[in-house]
Amino acid sequence: MSAKTDEYLAYLAAVRSLSPRTVASYREDLALYEAACARSGVTPDDAGPADVRAFVAGMVRDGYATASVNRALSAVKGLYRYLTRYGKALTNPARDVEALPLARRLPGFLFEGEMNELLDSTAGDGFAPARDSALFETMYSTGCRVSELSNLTMAAVDLDSGRARVRGKGAKERVVFLSAPAVAAIRAWLPYRQARMKAERLQPWLFLNARGGKLTERGIAWIVERRSLAVGLRSRVSPHGFRHSFATHMVGRGADIRTVQAMLGHESISTTQVYTHVDIERLRSVYQRAHPHAESPAAAVPPRKGAPTRGGRPRKEQA
Repeated sequence: MSAKTDEYLAYLAAVRSLSPRTVASYREDLALYEAACARSGVTPDDAGPADVRAFVAGMVRDGYATASVNRALSAVKGLYRYLTRYGKALTNPARDVEALPLARRLPGFLFEGEMNELLDSTAGDGFAPARDSALFETMYSTGCRVSELSNLTMAAVDLDSGRARVRGKGAKERVVFLSAPAVAAIRAWLPYRQARMKAERLQPWLFLNARGGKLTERGIAWIVERRSLAVGLRSRVSPHGFRHSFATHMVGRGADIRTVQAMLGHESISTTQVYTHVDIERLRSVYQRAHPHAESPAAAVPPRKGAPTRGGRPRKEQA
């Protein structure tokens, strides 16, 4: 890894406040780029647009997914923007290299009935039911990322006002709202949390594991998967499915897209707009399941000439 690339990665961590995981991904992508440059007999300082395009083409030939190729190209573009901005390079050879078109998939989500079924699955007494109920209600109430839930502290939660402060991507802080069921579930969880916590090792985190330590992102994912399998839901559910469901249900009930964007902590409105499409698909699915004549147009068979209509009278031939 070149000194300039290392300097750029340090800038991403210290100045841009990107997460260690994101910086590690950028490191891997830029290592691939430097290796591609070396195979072509150039350095990143000497590379031109043709070299950047050859790097993208090579990743495609090697079978990388479109999203992975675009992420690597984004890392290269970011590197050159940094270098030109701070006078460490004269030109940006990646500036006009376009990303690959990405087919946008609709995010997975639960219907409201399915979500209620999953929330009800946590009923019961004891440490695990109380924690899981508080966890699920908080996820659905706030639409938080799993990392934000894992890192949520007691000091950041105000049950009296029904609010919490979470730190999202880029260390950006935002306020999220706790519904009445979420507040009640958290209050019921707190005595179990206090009893499980060790006096010599007090924890700031709201959600703890069975050993009294921080409940990790992986632990949350395991709880969600186990509960969804026990309920027998139609598809595999992840913590991010709660976030998708939160946004889909908000949009479906008339929430302004800008409001949902702020609640989710999305930097760009285009990221949030996918939920308007999700809602259309949700409505289509409900229609096709509920309406007795809701065949897809392709499956519809035109009636035979002269065949009786629903009124029992044959159709007239058109002149």
